[in-house]
Amino acid sequence: MSGRSNNSGGGRSRGTGQRAGHSTSNRYSYEDDGPEERAPRAPTMSRSRAQLATTYAPGVLFTWEGAKGICRAVPIAREEPVLSDATKLLIRDGIVEIASNWLERGLGIRPNDRVETELLLDDVFYHPRSDEIQPDWQRDFQFAEPGQMGYVPFPLLYRCGACGHLEEYESIREQARRPLPSRCGDHRARWSQVDVVYVHWSGNIEPLSPYRNRYDQASGQMAPIRRCQCGSKDFKLNNQSPVFSDWRFICESCGNTRDLRQPDPFSYGVLEQTRRSGGRTFEGIEVNMLPVSYRANSAFYPQKGAFIEFQDRSVVDLLRHQKSGELLHVLADIHDIPFTQPSESEIKSALEGAGRDPEWEDYSGLLEFSERAIASRAELLRAEAAELKEGWFREGLINRGTVQSAPLARAVTERLEWARRYDPIRLTIEHDRFVKEHIEERKSRHEAVNVLEPDRLICESVGDPDEMQRYTETIRQLLEPIGISELVLIRGLPICEFSFGYSRVSATPVYHREFGGRSVAMPVRLNAFPSLPQANGNRRPIYVTQQRNEALYFRVDESRIRAWLVANGIAGIPEESRRELGATYLETYSDFGPFLENYKGREGRGVAQREMSAYTYLLLHSLSHQVMHALADTSGLDRDALGEYIFPADFSFVVYRKGMTPDLGNISAMWRNHASAFLRRILDPRLLRCGSGTLCDTRGGACPACIMVSEVTCLAANQLLSRAALRGGPAPLWEPSDAAPLVGIFDPELRG
Repeated sequence: MSGRSNNSGGGRSRGTGQRAGHSTSNRYSYEDDGPEERAPRAPTMSRSRAQLATTYAPGVLFTWEGAKGICRAVPIAREEPVLSDATKLLIRDGIVEIASNWLERGLGIRPNDRVETELLLDDVFYHPRSDEIQPDWQRDFQFAEPGQMGYVPFPLLYRCGACGHLEEYESIREQARRPLPSRCGDHRARWSQVDVVYVHWSGNIEPLSPYRNRYDQASGQMAPIRRCQCGSKDFKLNNQSPVFSDWRFICESCGNTRDLRQPDPFSYGVLEQTRRSGGRTFEGIEVNMLPVSYRANSAFYPQKGAFIEFQDRSVVDLLRHQKSGELLHVLADIHDIPFTQPSESEIKSALEGAGRDPEWEDYSGLLEFSERAIASRAELLRAEAAELKEGWFREGLINRGTVQSAPLARAVTERLEWARRYDPIRLTIEHDRFVKEHIEERKSRHEAVNVLEPDRLICESVGDPDEMQRYTETIRQLLEPIGISELVLIRGLPICEFSFGYSRVSATPVYHREFGGRSVAMPVRLNAFPSLPQANGNRRPIYVTQQRNEALYFRVDESRIRAWLVANGIAGIPEESRRELGATYLETYSDFGPFLENYKGREGRGVAQREMSAYTYLLLHSLSHQVMHALADTSGLDRDALGEYIFPADFSFVVYRKGMTPDLGNISAMWRNHASAFLRRILDPRLLRCGSGTLCDTRGGACPACIMVSEVTCLAANQLLSRAALRGGPAPLWEPSDAAPLVGIFDPELRG
């Protein structure tokens, strides 16, 4: 490939298969080999911050409008955004959870053979000795705002359209020094980038190449064989067939042909070292890369997360393992679960035994003074006494108390193994703070408005008693059949989205490769984004976008949910007069798992019986999607411009506008102009039927033509979802075919 003209690409640099993942996806550098100050900087592009954090994140291949060349996005130096402690903690916890779940699922794909950790995770995610998920945040990561992104041409492999001859460069600087020649052999050259690349589930991506990688036993590294068996370096590519498997590299000297088979240097190196150390013998299909178009989805899957922001860091601190006693106390208080606290005499004895009598005197004095003080002063004194008491709890001087629910105490311990996204205990704490920070505290500033107590911005009837009464009666009559007990419009709800890495070939930890009539499970590697330039210490970027947009908060009537669960045969539902239903949800929750494997459409292979946790989530999730569809129809917003957040143990959910562009008030304008139409749309029989005929109506599922939204938008990847939960119909697909049909929440017989 290099001897035909004076402007050849020269030799090739390859990854070595070493454990550190930094060699993958770095075959070409946009920096020269000279001093850093002489190295060229990548040009930058501007897109929306949301696009740069995902669609144009580092590692993705894209082309400019008009197909003017293929480029790869690369990180550029960025300053750190100002983030609250709570936001930083939630982002880091989210990354740890994703990496932990990724590793756990990937390690189990071969029951009889160990899967190497480095084949599943970039080494910045885990400790090299213990394999525990322990990122060094200060050394290896940096928060960054995706205001701009760099880009470089990739691949630097060109084919002459006249004869098929290939020219390749190892760096952009080399191509600048030795441009593509105007003539190729005896004819005028017609150069174009080869738009098919090699990708592998390790995260590696390379240009096509006739130079086959081989493992050097002496050095323990991968190295390409750069010549044909005849000694020639010149090849051409026959790519006339529409099927990649029929493409061939042809030696221009002897005519020998080679297919597109190419081992991934990283995976080959790891597996070969394992084999030489006494491990298993691997198959070629485990290391051979896949030729795909650079446009293919499989070339890049960004890994990301989202959450509602809070100022109070207790949403994170309370969930630490060492805070389990305090967490139980808070959960008991939220869900009205009996909790036995130490008596005053027990507290006094504990303090006296620790030699801290003066503190007891201060505490008892504050309580005594509060009994004689005016109301406002008394409240301050009691708060000061409570702060003293809380300090003793945290020091371990006194026992915080005992919750009168063994299942809840067990759940608080077991939750460490639960998938974080669906953990109802975490979501209960978040909901408690959500109501306080984003509803109660905002009401005085008209940033949160109950639709039954509207302001002038969402209801023109304010100020006219007769019109207000008609408005209130209309809205209440429409909310009741849906089952909504509270609906609040929130202005400027802070949502944080973050992206930190990517995978290739598959968006999940397991890729099933079909070969020779077999389906072989492959471990997919979760990679952090490539390092920022040296100005940022070569740390990996975590791109953070913060938005403040309008949202709707829905709380479903608890008595309606109770009646719905009973009607659908869910066992163990307490009577309404005995206890709060949310407490039962926490006590009986069964982990969904990070990928909802038990609730995918595999008839009869899900859970053995109907459980409260899965069915409650199914209901809230389906209702959330129904609201998103109705909101998109009446507000002018696209469905993919909406997001959702579910608080299952509090029977609540939030639907919010996503986007970094200025919030134009679409949701408040929708409510002001089309409130009745919006609520009627949720109940519209046409919106409760499948748009693709009767497929979902008769099978109890969901499809893109009905209740689904894009997986980028959906909180649960369109699982645990069925319109039958709303209108009634066949049981979910994970249940046996003879399972009893569902009674819908909209059924008039369930209304009180």
